[in-house]
Amino acid sequence: MEIAGYIEAIKQRYHLKSDYALAEKLGIAQPEANLIRRGLKVPRPELCIKIAKLLDRNPVELLLIAQKDKAPAPAKEYWMLALNAVDVMLHVPKSPRYIPRKVEAIGRELRQLESQTLTYDGAAASAEAVRLMETAERSVDAFMERWNIWKKGEALYPSYLLANQAAVRRNVRIRRLLILTREQMRHAPLVADAIQIMEDQQRAGIKIFYGFREDLDRAPAFQRLGEDFKKHGAAQDLNAAMFDGEILIFSQSYDEVPLGVVGKPTPITMISRLQITWKPDLIRELNPAPLFDMTRYVFEYEGGKSFQAQLARLA
Repeated sequence: MEIAGYIEAIKQRYHLKSDYALAEKLGIAQPEANLIRRGLKVPRPELCIKIAKLLDRNPVELLLIAQKDKAPAPAKEYWMLALNAVDVMLHVPKSPRYIPRKVEAIGRELRQLESQTLTYDGAAASAEAVRLMETAERSVDAFMERWNIWKKGEALYPSYLLANQAAVRRNVRIRRLLILTREQMRHAPLVADAIQIMEDQQRAGIKIFYGFREDLDRAPAFQRLGEDFKKHGAAQDLNAAMFDGEILIFSQSYDEVPLGVVGKPTPITMISRLQITWKPDLIRELNPAPLFDMTRYVFEYEGGKSFQAQLARLA
């Protein structure tokens, strides 16, 4: 047991030559001191606190060590995690202010982990999407109704796009479906935006697809998927991505934020709340992969001319 190492440290610090001297220092009977020293008995909480004081250690450290020592083998690693967390907290400097705030944010994330769901607000939402893309190993399947946030100058450009490009270079297969509307495609500036975004994605090595909301709404599978996302708190305009078939992100809300304090501000559309989940039932229920098999309504982007021709057929 690890607690025996602390007993040995007491013997060395106070020059105790026998179990009798050790027992006297700890205020316990000699047989009990012998068993603890040999790692055959876990000390009581009050004795852990006394051991900590004799060694100028934090009592929480000794209490957690004792719990780990007496825990069954499968649970020991969890007590070790708790011990590591306490150790970090005990050594967090108060300045610069960023450090304790960072540790506090990590603590909030850890508390959410048990629910198999993480939620991020504001700028942290986009930053966490980048981190997720950096951890992808095999595949990413995504679809986006708020596709304009990929425009140059918007929230996902260029950091998230560059993270996508880096993932492609790691041989991650990325498929992304932009969900357009016929109303949007009646406006030349929005057509130009859509083409530019799809060109950017294609240059990054992403297999980019597009579909029209009016057509997709005819498909029962798409209707069900949309209803399921809304049931779990997704935003009205759906943006979602599945990473390696095991972790899902989706937008819960958006905000338009003015960028700039001098002159006329530039409005930036941001994901204001992002949810990340790895709950098995949600992974099965909200998987976007089947959308790419809906070839009647979903088309692979093959360049601006082909896209314009598709629009002409819809006119």
